[in-house]
Amino acid sequence: MRCLIVRFKDCEGPGTLLDSLQARNYRITYHNAYDERVHIVPAAHQMFDLVVFLGGPQTVHDPEQHRFFKPWLELASHLVSMKDKKVIGICLGSQILATVLGAKVYEGEKGPEVGFSDVKVVNPSHPAFSKLNGISTFPAFHLHEDVFEIPKGADHLLQGSFYSNQMFGYKNRVFGIQCHLEVTQIMLDVWKKVHSEFIKKAGWIPGPETEDLRSQMERAGRALFEGILDL
Repeated sequence: MRCLIVRFKDCEGPGTLLDSLQARNYRITYHNAYDERVHIVPAAHQMFDLVVFLGGPQTVHDPEQHRFFKPWLELASHLVSMKDKKVIGICLGSQILATVLGAKVYEGEKGPEVGFSDVKVVNPSHPAFSKLNGISTFPAFHLHEDVFEIPKGADHLLQGSFYSNQMFGYKNRVFGIQCHLEVTQIMLDVWKKVHSEFIKKAGWIPGPETEDLRSQMERAGRALFEGILDL
């Protein structure tokens, strides 16, 4: 099987999701959307079994960025309409998927959500959670200000305390995850530097518990990714 991973910022990669993909022998192609010199592979929606849209600093609901997002919204729209394709969107990627499914994406009224806080499994019987072994809440890392509404016809899967809508699933093959469950320790160390101004704006101060929370998140995140990929 073939997987396309679309990156919207150089430091925002697939993290632990990559391990689950490699374990399932996916042949992986990367596309750096932030590099305007490189164009998306023609008919990508036909070439790949799975497409992953990752996070980034762009704003999908900004009219001035419509030209940038046009090919990604078109690709996502094609994928959503094809019954044999699977799509995962993380952070910005989830907002792209919400947009093509007709849901509103907007700047959260409470400001940025940054740092670790628990997310709750809304529907434990959903097959995406089949490998969580009964875990009902776990830490997630948040680094966003924009949020999405749950698309019509989609299942609300993860709920947060600051912003409720943290994950949705559509027809068991399209998954939008607002929070970051893929972050490795190395990625988080880089993000603290690259996104320092945004982190400062949100008022998050990493404490000694940070790595323990990230480790708990990694275990749950790996189980969730594996559950999705095995559907």
